[in-house]
This record gives sequence, structure tokens and C-alpha cells, in this order.
Amino acid sequence: MVGFLTGALAITADGFHSLMDGTGNVIALITSRLASRPPDASHPYGHRRIETIGALSIGVLLLITAYEIVRGAVERLTTGTEADTSLLAFIVVAITLPINLFVASYERREGRRLQSEILLADASNTTADVFVTLSVLVSMVLTMLGLSWADPAVALIIVALIARAALKILRSTGDVLTDRAPIEPQAIAAVVEQVPSVNRVMRARSRGPSDEIFVDIDVEVPPETTADRAAAIADAIRRKVREQFSGIREVEVGFEPVRGAEPDYTLAARARLMRWAWLPTPCVWPAMAIRKCWKCTLKFPAGKRWRKRTSR
Repeated sequence: MVGFLTGALAITADGFHSLMDGTGNVIALITSRLASRPPDASHPYGHRRIETIGALSIGVLLLITAYEIVRGAVERLTTGTEADTSLLAFIVVAITLPINLFVASYERREGRRLQSEILLADASNTTADVFVTLSVLVSMVLTMLGLSWADPAVALIIVALIARAALKILRSTGDVLTDRAPIEPQAIAAVVEQVPSVNRVMRARSRGPSDEIFVDIDVEVPPETTADRAAAIADAIRRKVREQFSGIREVEVGFEPVRGAEPDYTLAARARLMRWAWLPTPCVWPAMAIRKCWKCTLKFPAGKRWRKRTSR
């Protein structure tokens, strides 16, 4: 309102930017509430992308604001109209600066603590406001000194700051919406291959925002691996991935048998023993009382030797 009354384009630009900030805050409140809902039948992966869409809308609003300011600055430069700098304008700008500093600092701190896309996006937007307000003060001083071109020139600088913040938001939200991998596949594979019994990582994928990452891993294991052992390997992989990377929401592990590899006779014998484990066999150990125990005889093909497999 002060910008329209005084005709100061820089103040008008700052006012438009602040108006978009308020709109962004309302969007942040609504989308954060919707995104916090638990997964359901229609959204088994949750509702977090609602927050991403909200952040995207803030970026679009900033670009619209930048366009309006550019149009006014070009008109001012072509017509040569001068702005009226008054005490009221200085008071408004002086009050706006500390408020923006506080809001930007608070949103960034809370956004990092909560790992919230929408809060971090709005913090970037509010940080741009701080530079915008400083630019407005400079333009007002230069206009008072008789440099009428300073007001539209500073307005164009403000547009550049707004556009930079908008493009940063659009790029980060676009990465999430297009399922860009938040973790490099090679990094995931290097961690998973440290797990015993994993011969090779065939495929590693990740998607989602940095605080809610879904990971899919396909690994090769010996074909003699039993279902219970595969479950134990999957649990070990999940623990390892969660230890090495933050923001992991879910880890899905798939198994493929090693093709054309030499049979693992240790695992084969273990699988056979587990299959018959329900049938007890009485035996006698020397110098000990008779008790029920397990007796397992392993037979190897000619030329094969027993290998100690402590890792398996």
C-alpha cells in the first residue's frame, strides 16, 4: 500500500514479495497438515508429495511476482516518472527488515530440524526478502540524492533475487516429482556389498525427498540360500543402509540366485538339515549320559573339500 501511495517501485516490489510470502505461509500450513496424514489404501507411500506440490506452488507465485515487477520497472524507465520518498516509506522498510531476519532464521532452523521441504523453501524465500529490503533502502537514498533511475534499477535487482529463489525451489521440487535419485546407486551398492552372503548388487535405486527416501535393492545370493537365511540377509541390509544414510523411510530387498556358480555345499547341507530338523535322532556321546542330539553326515563329491564358512 505504501509503495502505491508513494510511487516507489522498489517498495511496491518488496510489498508484492511480502504478499507472496504470506500466501506461501498459508500454503505451507495447509500442505504440511495434509502431508502428515499416514499412508492409506489409495496412497500406500504416504502423502508427502502434497508438501512438494505446495513448495512448487510457492516457486510459481514467485515467478509471477517477478514478472509483475519487471513490467513496472520497464514502464518506469521508459516514462521517467520519479518516486516520492517520504518518512512513512522509511519507517515501513525499517520495520520490515528485522521481521524478515527473524522469520528467515526461525524457518530455516525448524526446516532443518523437521527435514521439511516446505519450510526450507519458504526460508529461502524469506531470506531473499532480507536482501530485497536492503536494496529498497539503498534505492530510496539514491532517489533522494536525485538519481531517479535508481528506483527501477534496484527493482530489477530485486527481480533477479526473487527469480533466483524461485528457480531454486522449482529445481528441488522438480527433482522429487520426477523421482531423481537422492542417493547415488554406487554409494548404496558399496554399502550393501559389505553385508556377508551378498555376492553382488544387481540394482540399487532410491527416490523421494531427502527426509523420506525409499530404497529398492536387488542382490545376488547363492541358489542354496533358504528363505529364513534370505530374511536374515535382508534385515542386515536394511540395518546397514539405515546406519550409513539418513532420511531412510523404507528399504525393499529382492533376491536373485547366482547363475552358473559352483554349488555352495555348506549352504546345501544346512538347507537339507533344516528340512529334516523336526526328526530327532538318538545318539551316544562318549563319557556322557544318553541324550537326544542331532547327527549330520556330510558327503562331498570326489575332489571337493570342506571349507570353513564362518561368514555364512
